Amino acid sequence: MLELQVKVLAAWHRAGDTLRNRAAHEIDDRGEVTAATVLIVILVIAAIAAGGVIAGKIISNAEAVPTP
Repeated sequence: MLELQVKVLAAWHRAGDTLRNRAAHEIDDRGEVTAATVLIVILVIAAIAAGGVIAGKIISNAEAVPTP
């Protein structure tokens, strides 16, 4: 498990370095929506939807518990 954690952490650092390098070399920032922004929005929407489904299942199970 430790090897996997190290690989994930190394990948995270490489991604951060890549983003910082791109940001440092980005001189002409026109405020355009980038692919990374779109991906983040899609992931946030998916996370909210998954939370809604989980909350719905919890509520459904809670309602199914008989009252003593």
